[in-house]
Amino acid sequence: MKKTVHALPLIALLASAPLQAQTFDISQVKYWVGSGPDSSVLVVDFQDGTDDPSYAWGFLHDGTATGEDMVNAIAAADPNITVDIPGGFLNSFTYGDHAGIGGAPNYWSTWSGTSIADMEMNLGLAEVLSNGSWFGCSYTDFEPALNPREPISAYDPFAFTADDVQFWVGSGANTAILVIDFQDGSATPSYAWGYRFDGSTTGDAMLAAVLAADASLEAVINTGFLSDLTYGAQSGIGGAPDYWSTWSATNLGNWSMNLGLATAVNDGGFFGCSYTDFMPAIRPTPPVAAGVSTSIAAVENEVFSVYPQPASEVITIRREADTNEVLLITDGAGRLVHAGRTDGTFTTLDVNAFAPGLYVLQVGGTKRTIAVQ
Repeated sequence: MKKTVHALPLIALLASAPLQAQTFDISQVKYWVGSGPDSSVLVVDFQDGTDDPSYAWGFLHDGTATGEDMVNAIAAADPNITVDIPGGFLNSFTYGDHAGIGGAPNYWSTWSGTSIADMEMNLGLAEVLSNGSWFGCSYTDFEPALNPREPISAYDPFAFTADDVQFWVGSGANTAILVIDFQDGSATPSYAWGYRFDGSTTGDAMLAAVLAADASLEAVINTGFLSDLTYGAQSGIGGAPDYWSTWSATNLGNWSMNLGLATAVNDGGFFGCSYTDFMPAIRPTPPVAAGVSTSIAAVENEVFSVYPQPASEVITIRREADTNEVLLITDGAGRLVHAGRTDGTFTTLDVNAFAPGLYVLQVGGTKRTIAVQ
């Protein structure tokens, strides 16, 4: 495994600094629901003193929808949301770890505007939406009522699932997804790998398994603290200028920061690493699938070559010497899944029945990692 351990002084994370003014507009909304020619934005501000109290969703409609229609449609689409609207009055709204329950201790106020900057309190959820309008919900004590503040975009919880993973490691009946986000402003800052296991696992175990399998990914870890990560040309070096935060989720819409690599991960869970300045800490963004081909572009040396990689039906093993050698394939848990011998210069092997993942191919005394998808 490509892991370097070195002494690293403890760093106080981090002296707070004032946030610079933001300008959130409709182009920054990532999660849209509904259908129709008109678009509106829902902003929900829990006013709960966290680093991420305010969120935005987009809503497509036909120009006759109300604030209540929008809230109900978004709640129906996003499994991280629960709402209670008795008699058209917004009593409670929860989203992930955030909750605003009517009377415990505050209540929800509703707001309208053409942007986050000009919202004024309205008469409630019956407000009719227009194209380009913004509708806000703010949890407040009404002394005075507080307008919704600058949001961050909610994420589509199903934008990336286990079905989208290309690079799997480990073995077992359960699955989890590792997301690494370099937050570097590039077109693809965030990547995901899949991990198979039994029972439960930890972020540390997931990262270690991916590091061992993916030659493009390297890390520096000191006594359980993630200092550095590099993936191809992208890198996040501890303190230069930011640091790695770690996150847990059950889908892309409910990330919450956890206590580090030792955090437990259950079946279906996500474990995230995000390179951030902690002012505030930034959750991982929706990833793209890390590709097996990035780490196994070619499996060749002077003894044998294997193609295609990754493979889905058959692999061909080409050797320079026209001799027979022992041929063994083991899975990620070290279990033998095939035993035989090479057949001269070219040997073709059916891998269609293999479970997707990484395997170790041994020809004679030489071993190479291959991928089946």
